Amino acid sequence: MGARAYWPGDGEQVAAVVGLVSDTHYPQRCRQLPPAIFAVLAGVDLILHAGDVGELRVLDDLSRIAPVVAVHGNDEAAEAQRELPYQQVVSVAGTRIFLWHSHYPDPAAERASRVGDDMPPKFARTVTAAQRAGATLAVFGHWHIPLVYRCDGVTLVNPGALASGNEFTRQLIQTVALLFLTQGGGQHIAHVDLAAPARPFDPGVDVHAGFDAALKHYSASIVTPELMAAVPELRALLTPEEFGCVRRSIARLAHRCWAGELPLLDRALVWAQLASDEDVPEGVRSKLWTILH
Repeated sequence: MGARAYWPGDGEQVAAVVGLVSDTHYPQRCRQLPPAIFAVLAGVDLILHAGDVGELRVLDDLSRIAPVVAVHGNDEAAEAQRELPYQQVVSVAGTRIFLWHSHYPDPAAERASRVGDDMPPKFARTVTAAQRAGATLAVFGHWHIPLVYRCDGVTLVNPGALASGNEFTRQLIQTVALLFLTQGGGQHIAHVDLAAPARPFDPGVDVHAGFDAALKHYSASIVTPELMAAVPELRALLTPEEFGCVRRSIARLAHRCWAGELPLLDRALVWAQLASDEDVPEGVRSKLWTILH
């Protein structure tokens, strides 16, 4: 197959092909890269990873295809958070590319940014950041929604995601993107569904229909409404470190759900997991008792 199989062949000469990847969350939510990714990205000149990498060894795996430039996201392994930059500017074939995950470093600001369903205002910060860097193209992750959006001289690309946004959802479609840069300074972007890589994938995102409408095509809940309603209470009751411990434990159940071994996760399943997990401190289980038991 190879990346150049997705070039439409419109007569312009390709100067470079860049593979775009994001939200691998490796190995907490993606235990191995889909085999198709190696065939789809074969022959690219460079890979850009737009954050939420997970453990850095996933970049080693991707570097078997081509050199990798990566940034960190908001939901990272400690080593990725420590070693990778927040944003990066890369120039390829004369085109300056702005790369970031697009999250807010401050958790309160990040939560505030999620209020509201209109998508165009959510693009504005990335457009401004790209313009400030003198970039005509911006690659971002975070949303788990593959898309292309053009605004004020900047082309924004989200390659989509390989893993779910959290332990309570399922990524319905795993996608990457290919950026073709031509000798004349042109751009062509092709998304690829890794479950059906024979042809380019049209994300079909209507930015005017709202964020939630776009997300529902790519993410679905794996927990019962009753359990989901308890999540805010869990967050309020636990420290960030304790909630992280709970998430890591629930991830073991989530992998079984993603593999089709379990139905939706409910309170009983989650409590049984947390009660039997030796990595969950007794003090945390005591806090959870009244909510989940």
